[in-house]
Amino acid sequence: MPRRLVALPLALLATAAGLDLLHLITGNDLIAAAAWHLIAAGLLLGIAVAATDWLDRIFAEPATRSRKRDLGIALVLVLFGVSWALRLGQTGWEPTWAAVLAGWAGVAGLLATSLTERRSQLSSA
Repeated sequence: MPRRLVALPLALLATAAGLDLLHLITGNDLIAAAAWHLIAAGLLLGIAVAATDWLDRIFAEPATRSRKRDLGIALVLVLFGVSWALRLGQTGWEPTWAAVLAGWAGVAGLLATSLTERRSQLSSA
């Protein structure tokens, strides 16, 4: 079950990175605010999913799953947390270049985590 839960917060975070790029192109402040709120929602939901995953690992599931996936998701959450924190002092939560780069590094980490998981599924099949 937690494997499916993790898709929503990661989708929110990837959408926020796309909105950051759109904000840089258009300069619209509402897009920057929407991206900031999506990152906040993705982080809160990601923490809830990580807690659920942790409880599932302890109480319900044998410890056969890969920890690389869990570490990858944690890294993605940390990168987006940095992106969110860098916006706190900005007017209208506009992203700085460092915040945009942290967000896109999070998207790259998300893709790498997804590819690693798919490879492990193919090799075990």
